[in-house]
This record gives sequence, C-alpha cells and structure tokens, in this order.
Amino acid sequence: MRALAAAVALLALALPRPGAGAEARVVAGSDAAEISPPAGAVVRPYENAGYRLTLAPDGATRVEVDLDPIGSRAPFALPAADGGATVSRVARAIAAGSGGRYEAVSRLLAWVAANVSYDLDRAADQAPEAVLERRTAYCTGLARLSVALLGAVGIEAREVPGYVAEPVPGGPGAGFHRWIEVWYPDRGWVFSDPISSHHFVPATYLRIDDPRLESYPGAGLLVAREDRMQDVDLAPGPAPVRPFRVRPNEGTRQAAALLVRLAPAVEGAATLEGATGGVRTVSLAGGRGVFLGLEPGRYELKVRTAGRLAAWKRLTFRDRVLAELEVPVEDGRGEGGTRR
Repeated sequence: MRALAAAVALLALALPRPGAGAEARVVAGSDAAEISPPAGAVVRPYENAGYRLTLAPDGATRVEVDLDPIGSRAPFALPAADGGATVSRVARAIAAGSGGRYEAVSRLLAWVAANVSYDLDRAADQAPEAVLERRTAYCTGLARLSVALLGAVGIEAREVPGYVAEPVPGGPGAGFHRWIEVWYPDRGWVFSDPISSHHFVPATYLRIDDPRLESYPGAGLLVAREDRMQDVDLAPGPAPVRPFRVRPNEGTRQAAALLVRLAPAVEGAATLEGATGGVRTVSLAGGRGVFLGLEPGRYELKVRTAGRLAAWKRLTFRDRVLAELEVPVEDGRGEGGTRR
C-alpha cells in the first residue's frame, strides 16, 4: 500500500495542472536592445543559438535575438533508472515518451512554469529538492531546479547570471536575474527562462560574466529597443497555469492565426465570429493584435476604434496559416467599414 501511495503521489507531482485561460504562445520575429550595464558588471561579448551580445566603444551593450525555429533533430532517450532522489523520479515521469531533446526540454520547462510559483523569499532554501517540495522559489531556485530536472534525464544545462532591463512576466521586476542555458548537440547552447520564455530570452536579458550578482550596486538602463516579436501560434500541450512564450523547433503550425494591424496605429478592439458560432475579442494595443488557435473556416471580423465600427470584413481560412491583415481606419472615429 505504501508503494502504491508513493506512485500515485509521484504521478500527481509530475502531471501539469490545467490552466484557467492561460496560453503558451509560439513567438516569431526578432528583438534588439541597447542596454547600459549596472556599474562594475563584467559584461563580455557572447553568442549562442539565437542570442548575440556585442559591446560598443562607449561601453553600452547591444543584444540581438533571432526567433527563427531552432531546427534541432537531437534525439532523446531516458537514461537508465538510478533509483535516486525525487528530482530524478519526477524528471523521468515528465520526460518519458518525448520524441526528441526539444520535446523533453519543453515538457520539463512547462512543468516548472505550471508547478513552481515565483516568491522572492531570500531566506528560503533554493536547492532543487527544497524548491520541489515547497513549490515556490525566486529566480535562483527556479533555475537550479530546471537544471537539476534536465540533468536527471541526461540533458546538459547550466545556470546563467544576468540583468533584465524590463520586468519579467510572472517574475521579478527589472534587476539582477538568473535563467538557464540548455545544450543541443546539433545546435549548441540555447537560453530559456523557466518563468516566461522557453527556448529563448528577450533582448532585455543581459548576460553578466560573473555569478556574484549580489556584489554589483546600482542598476542598468534600457537605452533603446526594437521589439519585433510576434505571437503566431499556440504551443502544443495542455493549457498552462500562467502564460509563457515558446520559440518553436520547426515551422509546423498547430492552427490558423490572424494578425490585425490598424493603419494608422490607433488603439482599438477586434471581434472575430465564426460561421458556426463562437466569438472572440482582442485588444488592438498600439494598433495591433492577434487571434490564435483558429480552425479553417469562414469568419466575420469587426474592428472598433473610439467606440465606433471602423471596419467589417469577411474572411475564409482554408488551411492552418498565419494571415496578416492591415485595416485602414480614417482616424479611429469613422463609422461604417468595408466588406471582403
């Protein structure tokens, strides 16, 4: 009976909890930022698969992020069971059946995102076993647990010290931070933040070449940014507890999507209604928004700006594609619209 109870408890621990409206979104495009590092921080040029950090003569740093699919074909097989600690048993339960290294990494990071909450309690033990039992951690504990879970199934990973120039969704504000880097034999090292961005980090993440983050006083500064990242699809798997973004391994799409852009880029809202029912609404913050997870079929799109109908279009999706639609609006106040 004790063995059965332990097995049931382990299975419950390993399974992700279903989300309540949260989504794991596939992201594409690029990101670039110029960051003035914290005083005294050791920053050196660095590059991996998707991230490039360069230094300017005046001391500013430029980070460029490329979100093209990783394109890894690295296989995955569970190592022989070692009968070890809970971290190892949980990692094996989560990763079992993965079709490749990318899928195994995705499952493990998604589990951490779903089951460990961010909590800036510096008195709490951040060792992997303690975090796994408590289910709370700040960035150090989240990184260490992720590295331990990956290592338990034979995937090399390491903790990365750095600075984030903007708040991390679901995590800390701007400041010193830790994330991870995962090894792919056919692609090299790839960054991930278990809290919010899997298989990439935004250009606001500045790698620091010294693990002693606490020794640096002051703060860095985001000088400029060119954020061209765009959510383009929903990631496969169950809905997460909290949203996060995923860089894909390949270009295969899960569903159709519609990217709406207003010209000029005024604020607004868009509603999409399917021919068989179902209505979705997205905010067009900055004049743009995206509908994800669409099935092929016919839809009616209505765009409102300044509380009035600015456009009305009929659309047909014949396949699982990403469609981009620019909607001209006179000044955000026009009544009526066009049909297509």
